[in-house]
Amino acid sequence: MHNDIIKIENAHVNNLKNITTNIEFGKVTVCAGPSGSGKSSFAYETLVKKEKCNIKNYPNKVRSISQKIFDTSKKIMELLKLKEEKNTLIVIDEPLAGMTNDEAIQYSNFIKKLSNNNNAIVVVEHRREIFNIADKVLIFGPESGFNGGYLLEETTGEKYLKELSNITINRIENKSNKKISAEYSEFEHIKNYKVLLFLNQITSITGPQKSGKSTYLDAIYKALDKSTGASERRKNLVSVKNKNYIRRPHIIDASPVSKNSRSTVATYFGISKFLKNENLDITVLEALNIYQNNPLLIRRIKHLKDIGLDYLKLNQSSYSLSGGECQRIKLAKLLCKKLGDRSIYIFDNPVRGLGEKNIEQVMLMFDKLVKNNNTVLIAENDPIALKFVDRIIKLQ
Repeated sequence: MHNDIIKIENAHVNNLKNITTNIEFGKVTVCAGPSGSGKSSFAYETLVKKEKCNIKNYPNKVRSISQKIFDTSKKIMELLKLKEEKNTLIVIDEPLAGMTNDEAIQYSNFIKKLSNNNNAIVVVEHRREIFNIADKVLIFGPESGFNGGYLLEETTGEKYLKELSNITINRIENKSNKKISAEYSEFEHIKNYKVLLFLNQITSITGPQKSGKSTYLDAIYKALDKSTGASERRKNLVSVKNKNYIRRPHIIDASPVSKNSRSTVATYFGISKFLKNENLDITVLEALNIYQNNPLLIRRIKHLKDIGLDYLKLNQSSYSLSGGECQRIKLAKLLCKKLGDRSIYIFDNPVRGLGEKNIEQVMLMFDKLVKNNNTVLIAENDPIALKFVDRIIKLQ
């Protein structure tokens, strides 16, 4: 039996604060903590790339599945490829993102079986299902960005679950009978495709992989879209009922906000001109305090704090943002444009990669949009997020 323990000392890449710990073969280790607390830095920059750390007993074989794979079915395919691995360090980022509860349990058990081949499994994950099979949990925090990066505690999956507090929903449910519907003669090769959406509510489309959640979102968006070329994109649209209720739809995906390597949070929000060069290496929260007398700058970035991204540095590369951060930063930029009411905001897996506190922030932001006479439509299976929705449409 291969009993080596991977020993990590003084890991300090990005925001990590000199982390020292062990990763054991034949066991599943889960990295937990708030978004931006250092989990992925530890998993990828430290364990996979071996940056800014000392590592002893590093294995000959290493496999990793990146968070940059947003499609759930593609991530599952990559996961299944690991079935025959032995004596390997396997690092997996967010394997359960986008899954139903049943799927999350199934693939958590699959990950546990991988450890039986004497693999050292390291998982970055927030979903509670993974902690049922975790041998060890590394808790990073206490907060995000510069205020994170500490290894607060090492515990077991069982103890971690017991310590998690239940989310208390503090909002008034949105009720509405107003709805829109659309019918296509054919949509994405589906004949006589129909969609329905109640307005002034948060609605979630749920269902297993390949059940058509993204297709449903796309059909709603294209039925209401008024931008250039929209008529061509909805050529098979037969009818739309109550289209006059909506001013415009906005669809926000998890793709990178910029392909330009020079793009930063500051340039993306167009605030560089308001800042002194020496003040670019500060967080959003610090900028809100330093420039509190500049209402134009504050208006552009205040939503980043509301949606849990105040830990980002203004000079941080836009391309370095995770998929969940990309969706949230796009929403924040959209909100600072004063778009008004009667809009539909559409998100595919908006809480991917977020801890429960961050999920609550995002869902309450959605609730605020709805209470300002808008509609939010999401494709989401996360059990915590679903506690905040007003209506669920289940696909099979």
